[in-house]
Amino acid sequence: MGSVACGGGKRTMTEAEFLSRFERQPTGVWFCTKPIKIDGPNGPLFINPGHGFSPGILFLGIDLAKELDRMAAIQRVASKLSGEAFASAA
Repeated sequence: MGSVACGGGKRTMTEAEFLSRFERQPTGVWFCTKPIKIDGPNGPLFINPGHGFSPGILFLGIDLAKELDRMAAIQRVASKLSGEAFASAA
């Protein structure tokens, strides 16, 4: 997909940062909540707040809704494991 700018800088955004810029609706559609700039092969590409991504629809060759679902699942597991590790350390 190319590098994704975070804020005004030129660093690469983590998956967690990228995911935090979207909100999932009960229908499975993900809406952008904060602007994102992607440095694509043909120049910059912007995702503006309010833009939605539906399952099965490709964005730059990627089913972004499916990818966001995958990222969210990983975040839930990581959060759960982190909570369990904290509880066992106490």
